[in-house]
Amino acid sequence: MTAAPHDPAGHRQRLRALVRVVATTTALLVLYAVRPVDRSGTVAAALLLLGLVLLVVLLVWQVRAVTRARYPVLRAVEAFVTTAVLFVVLFATGYTALSDLSPDAFSEPLDRVGAFYLTVTVLATVGFGDITPVSQAARVAVTVQMVCGLAFVGLVGRQLLAAAGRPRPEFLDADRGSGRT
Repeated sequence: MTAAPHDPAGHRQRLRALVRVVATTTALLVLYAVRPVDRSGTVAAALLLLGLVLLVVLLVWQVRAVTRARYPVLRAVEAFVTTAVLFVVLFATGYTALSDLSPDAFSEPLDRVGAFYLTVTVLATVGFGDITPVSQAARVAVTVQMVCGLAFVGLVGRQLLAAAGRPRPEFLDADRGSGRT
């Protein structure tokens, strides 16, 4: 169900969702920009793996939240943006740590902006070719991101949209009598 244009409650929900997305995105990007990156390859890999596990837990929670939401499409968009930003920040952090550990892992040493840029170009499948993985570890990391990115876009997008489209019994009776669809 989407909010009608004249629905004040729907307008408030859209505004709250926008504020949550902007706040969450800002918090994740600020955290990415200011927190120190661990220089140990083992610790960085373990943290990336832990982050991906937490991302899956967040996604399960988000899908459940979408199915219970009064405005599920709005909640699905919010969930997708939040998890996409977290996905990018996790891999960018991993690339930064890998580049710090081994500056020749990529075609050029990566700072945070370069790692973020690489992560987005890999996720978007743009692949400009200006930054490329050179070492085996970097190639493995980028390949993992490619596979996870395909799964993320395909499965997560599908699950969130499917959850948004499921009828919720608590709203069906009220919607039948109101003339809303």
